[in-house]
Amino acid sequence: MIKKIISIFTLVILFILTYLTFFFDINDYKKNLENLISKKANIELTIDGDLTLDLGINTNIEAKSLTIKKEKVLLMEVDVFEATVSISKIFNGIFDINSITLINSKLYGINIDEKIIQAYNILAGRRYISNNSRYSSINLITASGNFKNEYLYIDNLKIKTQLLEGNGFGKINTETESINISSNTYVSSDIEVKEKYNEFYPEYLIDTQLPVLFSGSYTNPNIDIQISEIVTRKIKEELKNRAIESIKDKLKDKIQSEINIKLPF
Repeated sequence: MIKKIISIFTLVILFILTYLTFFFDINDYKKNLENLISKKANIELTIDGDLTLDLGINTNIEAKSLTIKKEKVLLMEVDVFEATVSISKIFNGIFDINSITLINSKLYGINIDEKIIQAYNILAGRRYISNNSRYSSINLITASGNFKNEYLYIDNLKIKTQLLEGNGFGKINTETESINISSNTYVSSDIEVKEKYNEFYPEYLIDTQLPVLFSGSYTNPNIDIQISEIVTRKIKEELKNRAIESIKDKLKDKIQSEINIKLPF
């Protein structure tokens, strides 16, 4: 009986794999994916390239050349979009997305890296002129999340730009189009990044956690990072540590001096 069940199960799996490999075309459902995300997020999503389906440990779909607009205003361009989906629902053209990955994206309306460089150099008494204020170049974004009523809740967010890398979470109100995402980031110490910014590179912020808050709306995003407070707090901590070390050294010298006086050698 067990052998019979195993044989039937194996045949079913082989049938599904054969169908998906030779007969099923994921691109027949590309419009479904565009409509699903557009409706859920209250945006206009277009996939210019083809979809591909990967049946590995997780079922993944990949889309090339993706654009996001809102009332014809360009919000984002993505070279590669990847998502893990539920295989059981794909046959009906339904995309139950569990997590997404965006590779090589342009986020329009703000340049995250340049904003941080500018804020840092203003504090340092230097003037930094941005070469690009139109969009942020984002190497990688990964996230999982879920929709509940008008909110898209974002978990396990990972973001990597040329300058920053960090983790975060947050939510987006798809009705009011308002953004509220928090991320703890760190400055990259990559040689190419240092050479790009030269004397404007924020060397002092290496190994320092930078809390970043993304807010605003789809068409008018904002970034808030309290550079002055972070630098002030770091300086105070350094001064405190120096004072403690100085006290320790003085206590050591005093104890050693007393030992030398009491001992006859």
